[in-house]
Amino acid sequence: MKKGTTIWLMIAIVLLIGGFIIQVTVMPSDETRVIIDHTQKVYSAPACYDQAGLTNNLEETTLGYAKKLDYMSESNCTDQEFSGEQMPFLLSLFR
Repeated sequence: MKKGTTIWLMIAIVLLIGGFIIQVTVMPSDETRVIIDHTQKVYSAPACYDQAGLTNNLEETTLGYAKKLDYMSESNCTDQEFSGEQMPFLLSLFR
């Protein structure tokens, strides 16, 4: 192999390994599904719906839309569902 090719191959290997070692925090996208309560002006994660004290004025929408309306998170359960997740940089590119 040529010296230039070897250097580029080593750089690629270092970047690949670094991509799996470096951790980043991935936040939920604005397209994440939520349930909003227009009466209380709150949103809930679908996993937290059963324990949420919501009224019957509900709509299923996106997290981005709920934030645009300035609705607040309904509980700590919802906050935990939508907290950031630590993962390797290369894997976060596929989210």
